[in-house]
Amino acid sequence: MNRVLTEALGLIENSFDRFLFAYGVNDYGAAYDAFIQALSVDAGIAYPFFLTRSGGHLSRILRHTGKAAELAVWLDTLLARFPTMHLLWVGDTASTRRLIDLRESNIQKGLPSIVVATLPKSASISVANIFNSGFNLPSFAYSLADTEIVESWTRDYARGGACHVTHLLPTRKNISRLKSCGVDRLIVHVRDPRQALLSWVHHVVRYPASLPHLLRAGFQENSMADRIEAVMETYIRDIQWIEGWLDAEEEIQIKFSRFEDFVQDRAAFIRGYLDFYGAPEQFFSMQDALMAHAGTDYHYRLGLTDEWRTVVPPKQAERLSAWLPQRLRQRFGWTD
Repeated sequence: MNRVLTEALGLIENSFDRFLFAYGVNDYGAAYDAFIQALSVDAGIAYPFFLTRSGGHLSRILRHTGKAAELAVWLDTLLARFPTMHLLWVGDTASTRRLIDLRESNIQKGLPSIVVATLPKSASISVANIFNSGFNLPSFAYSLADTEIVESWTRDYARGGACHVTHLLPTRKNISRLKSCGVDRLIVHVRDPRQALLSWVHHVVRYPASLPHLLRAGFQENSMADRIEAVMETYIRDIQWIEGWLDAEEEIQIKFSRFEDFVQDRAAFIRGYLDFYGAPEQFFSMQDALMAHAGTDYHYRLGLTDEWRTVVPPKQAERLSAWLPQRLRQRFGWTD
């Protein structure tokens, strides 16, 4: 990097340190301010820097501060000035150029851009690898974390040649913006919310910095029942997320996929994805799609589909099942 970029990166790293500190003490307003300060230094570097390092933190900050909509409007105006700000990579100029050229080559091959929305704790990174590695598609953002579609980014994304997997919220505004910007189909990947909740409990134990307020409240020492109660809002949010995407079927073409099928027969699972998007398969590598990449944290634990039945205390399991809407049970085969 040249001197100017090096100086900008140094300022952004300082803002990122303040962002992490503020998040760690639940000062979401200060964390948001640190993010804005970094964007003001150089949005082309700051956005991918923050998202690739702490996308989950950023999503929670935006949810708590209610700033997502206004920030998305501002970001929408910046693409002309920072044309690679939605490329989720921070590196030297040569590497950035290589990824841009790769995408343009993919577009010339007729490879579409793939939109995949996944339920948290449903093997999101492995699902992303199917397209990112199988077709060698670089990651370009089309939304502000998982909150708001950014229209200029999405219009560019719709040109093809990229893949980015998010936990995108199924709001009417997001669906409308996807369609108006040229995205006419997407994949929504789900998992039994009861098992996803259990996986989330283990995730918080393994990555305590993800929700530091729980760490301070003694989450690590709590019983399984108390841990589940502490993150119960995640369960309700997951159910609402799935229902929102089911409602969106009336507006946009959606292929739903299940974690349970991903575990049972991965090759058949991938076959369904390829059939849905209809991308030229001569450019697809099944070997690369299935390959685990060294240095990538897949957040992998056990990959079980119904561990919740034996681990969640019986009374809690009954309550979780009672809250699971019949609509979801029937659609996805999630039995008691």
